[in-house]
Amino acid sequence: MTRPNTVMRGGYARLVATMRRGTKARARPFAMLFATAVACAAASSASAAPDLGEPLPAWSPGYFYIHHISTGRGNATYFVFPDGTTLLIDAGEADRKFAESVAPLKAFPPRPDGAHSAGYWIADYIRQFAPAGRSVKLDYALITHFHTDHIGTITPDSPMSRTGAYRLAGITEVAERIPIDTLIDRAAPSYDYPVDLHQCARPGGLPGSNGLSLANYLSFAAYRLQHGQAVIGLKPGVLDQIKLGTARSFPSFHVRNIASSGIIWTGAGEDTHYYIPKGAVTDCSFDENPFSNVLTFAYGRFKYYTGGDIPGVPNYTQPWWRDVETPVSAVVGPVDVMLLDHHGNRDTINENILRNLAPRVLVQENWLSPQPGEEVVTRMASKGLYPGPRDVFATGMAAESRVAIGPIMDSIYKSYGGHVVVRVAPGGDKYEVYVLDDTTRRRSVIQRFGPYASK
Repeated sequence: MTRPNTVMRGGYARLVATMRRGTKARARPFAMLFATAVACAAASSASAAPDLGEPLPAWSPGYFYIHHISTGRGNATYFVFPDGTTLLIDAGEADRKFAESVAPLKAFPPRPDGAHSAGYWIADYIRQFAPAGRSVKLDYALITHFHTDHIGTITPDSPMSRTGAYRLAGITEVAERIPIDTLIDRAAPSYDYPVDLHQCARPGGLPGSNGLSLANYLSFAAYRLQHGQAVIGLKPGVLDQIKLGTARSFPSFHVRNIASSGIIWTGAGEDTHYYIPKGAVTDCSFDENPFSNVLTFAYGRFKYYTGGDIPGVPNYTQPWWRDVETPVSAVVGPVDVMLLDHHGNRDTINENILRNLAPRVLVQENWLSPQPGEEVVTRMASKGLYPGPRDVFATGMAAESRVAIGPIMDSIYKSYGGHVVVRVAPGGDKYEVYVLDDTTRRRSVIQRFGPYASK
């Protein structure tokens, strides 16, 4: 599907060369007419009558479910593929000390409550919505990068696993409660890129991790490897490294690895390019976000994008390669549903990724009051970047953010809290969005939108 101003695959090399010379796409001025935003709202599809209090329709063969789990503490997305294969991307439990350090910014309250950890609630959610009639397990669990709001925060008080080899929080606690067949991250099995991560597994060693958390994850991976449990690195450019158990039954379903560790698919075959130059990072003070794993999921005409925390809007002191969104979006092209990069923080969702992906539905997994940035909302609402309606669903939202950003949010946001579930119909021609109550473990439907037609 052709989109205006789309960066085409053939221009990938020219794009990278231009960015190396320091030429970057700049955000449009923030001052936009509210009339434009209101027009977006008028064009957006109206919600069907919510099935208030009713359970989410159970998964059945042929359906593709994408559950954006609301914990108030970080990212967690649970997938059930058309044949029942399951995948969890991230299991975050943010560092509360970090949240305290950025006051007066506020972390969201834990969902459904603080009686249990995020890892406990993620596992509980998976058990509720796992395919019926088979043992509950994760065929795959993928970590986009090694920040605590994606892997979990370890403290000296965190409980030990049954193995005695590592402590429990986030992904390690999920693994304690639900078996994981294959663990995937961006650096397995050597964990030596862009620097030796074992050297960063110490207090203050890696920004975004308290040292204990990274060390614990590495111990978790090492234990699995020592005991014959699969731990693999995501291979950028590869098609179906993550795959169905019965691929012949659903030949139009594929998972494409777009980027990992700063290496990006070129769009040709399985060819890749070191977008972040080798040697650009030399010590443990680097930011993990640009090295995040990026993937797309295709089912017939339907396409979904998830990019971890890749940034797209470098500040004037940062290198050109901090804009990872532009080259990624050049090879991804139009999608139906987009998970916002980096929780919708102000360093993401640049003009190019919106033009190139042109998402009909955008989902925001957030946990901190400055998410989203005001300029991010302005860009998402702009029909100057791509035409047509767009609906945004957030797993949570701070009241002060809505007040500060103003009515433009209401022109595109359809929900400000709850688990967000995308339910793709067999064959992938259409999909619906359900919002589930995140305040109780019943997780009943509180809103339903669609059906949307896939591109």
